[in-house]
Amino acid sequence: MSKTTPLGNLPYPQPTDLADIPVHLQSLAEAVDGRTVLRFADAATRDARVTSPVAGMVAWLDNPGRLFHYAAGHWAQVTPAPVLRANYDGGSTVSTTYTETLSDALGDPMATAFTAPVSGKVIVTVGAYMFATAAAGAPGIPVCYMAANIRQGTTVTLAAADERAASAGGPTRASATTQFLVTGLTPGGAYTATPCYRASAATTTANYDNRFVRVDPA
Repeated sequence: MSKTTPLGNLPYPQPTDLADIPVHLQSLAEAVDGRTVLRFADAATRDARVTSPVAGMVAWLDNPGRLFHYAAGHWAQVTPAPVLRANYDGGSTVSTTYTETLSDALGDPMATAFTAPVSGKVIVTVGAYMFATAAAGAPGIPVCYMAANIRQGTTVTLAAADERAASAGGPTRASATTQFLVTGLTPGGAYTATPCYRASAATTTANYDNRFVRVDPA
């Protein structure tokens, strides 16, 4: 009866085994097969071939030309890449509640798709060039706010809030940005991060230009 190596559990024959070299080589090849870097044309081909993946498997996909590993019940990029979306078309709002669409702006809402990493955590960064038509509120109180809604499908899992917003004061133009950590995401789940905006008072107009949102795996 063949024995196995102590670390990789790879089979090898014993002196008492039948001298059937093809069978022994086949046993070794099948044991090694799932431990190599697998190569497939795309995810559909991989999933059709690897019907019962196990944690630690590694596969290269020609499309999109990236390396994936199997962990936490799904295939994930070995080195997840950040997702960035920018919009250089300016717009404005007088809404005092968060809105995802600015007046006179093209390309809104800026829903930015990302896949949750194995950790279930991402860092979201939003920023813009902001200014208001007039100051509002007490001195030092921001007039322009920019945050983001996080959705899984159509469900908002983390709503925009001032404590996670980039903000700027009155008529003086300012470049503002902020980062915040999002946790509790489903590994491999499809999500979107959508920038949203509000003014601190309906009597002033909050303006935004050179807007961007970036999502980094954490």
